Amino acid sequence: MKESTKEAPIASAIFFLLTGPILWAGHFLLVYGVQSVVCVVGSGAGAPPDLIQTSIVVVTLGAILLLCFALFFPGRLAHVLRYETADPHNRIFSIRVERLLSLLSLIGVIWSGTSVFLIDVCGLLR
Repeated sequence: MKESTKEAPIASAIFFLLTGPILWAGHFLLVYGVQSVVCVVGSGAGAPPDLIQTSIVVVTLGAILLLCFALFFPGRLAHVLRYETADPHNRIFSIRVERLLSLLSLIGVIWSGTSVFLIDVCGLLR
């Protein structure tokens, strides 16, 4: 009889590998969604740009912290997401892919987060 190997569920594997892009997409949603809503709703009373800048900085720092956790502690992230694989080669490969995607997402989050200091937050929405 064949010995059964413990395979990771496909959902946990997808979430593990795509942690960085998922966090990056969530960062985009929070930054640009909140910014657009506050600029449009507050346009009559004058949208407070300091509040928008502060919220973008806080969201960006939170995303950076989560991405750094995913980048430096992939074993703990895999444990949290219940991602396990019996083959050590698959584990090494999936950790490398997760780290690469998290690094690319970290660069994207930093790039979009620093734009708050370069561009008027409600300038294009007026």
